[in-house]
Amino acid sequence: MNTSKNSSICGFTLLEVMVAVGLLAFAMVSILSIVGHNINIATRSTNYLIATSLADQKASLIDAEGLPLDSQRSGKFDNHPGFEWHIVVTPYNLPQFEAKMNIVRVLITWDDGEESYEISFIDSG
Repeated sequence: MNTSKNSSICGFTLLEVMVAVGLLAFAMVSILSIVGHNINIATRSTNYLIATSLADQKASLIDAEGLPLDSQRSGKFDNHPGFEWHIVVTPYNLPQFEAKMNIVRVLITWDDGEESYEISFIDSG
């Protein structure tokens, strides 16, 4: 019986496997970082959309019910925890036109005041 050893062995060396695993790990970390960043952007975008809607609701409420008697008011939204509203009314009189106007600022804040959205308008009523 003649047995001959085959000198060509198929497979990868340990160094090749380690390089491949390192490249895969780098790619996975990069992909996870991008996904995490995109989730953060989507959350921020959603909060700005909510704040825009809430500011519009407050402005419509002021338009329907009239201006608050005091110059500053604040409160929290019951249906959107974490969001707060602040209304500041500043008189803006034009004596040459005998017009009494008010500048109304509606400020919506969230994330403990770190993020905000503001609209301002002039009310002639």
